[in-house]
Parts: sequence; structure tokens; C-alpha cells
Amino acid sequence: MYEFILAATASRPSITPIFLTLLIIGFFVFLFALVIICLIRIARFFRTAGNEQKMIRLELGKVAEEVHLLRQEMKGEKITDHD
Repeated sequence: MYEFILAATASRPSITPIFLTLLIIGFFVFLFALVIICLIRIARFFRTAGNEQKMIRLELGKVAEEVHLLRQEMKGEKITDHD
């Protein structure tokens, strides 16, 4: 009787190794996709970083000029437009 049960279960392939293999492959595919997405985002950041720095410098220059004019105005000095 036991031989029959062992023979019946031994001839059928088990689903557990297949499931574990697919799970491991899925995990590595997920990690690979995550790395690719991160690399794309970093590349986009570095591509626009130069323009962003220029825009920040321009805005900072405008703010510095406004602060300079306000300080002159507070001291009572005459403000002349250099345009």
C-alpha cells in the first residue's frame, strides 16, 4: 500500500520548486527594473541641473539687487536706475 502512494507521488512533479524559481526570478527582474528606473531619473536630473543652477543664480541676483536698493532707500540715499 505504501509503495503505491510513494510511486504515485514520486511520478508527479512538485509545484514548489517551480514556484520558488519563478519567485526568485521575479525578485531579480524587479530589482533590475528598479535599478534602471533609478538610473533614468538620475540622468534626467543631471541633464537639467545646469539650467536649474543658471535660473537660481539669476533669481538670486535679482533678490540681491532688490535688497541693495532697499538698504539704500532705508539709509536715505538717492536711488538711481542704472538701465
